[in-house]
Amino acid sequence: MRSSSSAALILLSLLMPFQTRAMDMKVEGESVVLSGAVDGSECTALGAILSQATIRTVILANSGGGNARAGYCVGDLIRERGLSTVIRGRCASSCSRMWLGGVERTLEGPNARVGLHGNYGSNGALLADAPQRLRTWIPQRAPHVDRALMEQWVNLPSNNWMMYFYNDKAELCESRACTPLSGRTARNAGLSTR
Repeated sequence: MRSSSSAALILLSLLMPFQTRAMDMKVEGESVVLSGAVDGSECTALGAILSQATIRTVILANSGGGNARAGYCVGDLIRERGLSTVIRGRCASSCSRMWLGGVERTLEGPNARVGLHGNYGSNGALLADAPQRLRTWIPQRAPHVDRALMEQWVNLPSNNWMMYFYNDKAELCESRACTPLSGRTARNAGLSTR
């Protein structure tokens, strides 16, 4: 009896949709490393860490994003505290809002990249008010942003699209098909500060 109940529980857990976990947050000296999906609890969790530890840098490592409100909130919190941000690996979607909160913003290594696009509903379609919100918010954090490029990424039609910026290149991707943006980098697009 017990083994059939256990088997049923295992089967049920495999059939249930995966729930998003909060970003993992680890303090390393005067840095805090955030990695993983953004579920909406990050602003409160980071605020608690900042109230207890001396943090100068927020390192964003391997996040495909998630909850848009949390991205804006963490970005605002980082800016209010005057912290720097660093990307290790991929930081996309709402994670990019966190990175843009940094007073100093860098990409660490040749594969580090920031992925930018608009804000999308649960159906993957661009939210009507998203482009205007981003047009206002992004230049407050990155005053030298290339406005023409920004217009392109804030209006990407669905969440399958992303504009990625690296230290030495940039590309526009739909799913996994990417087209280079000739001559563009995170620095000359006005996103990274060094």
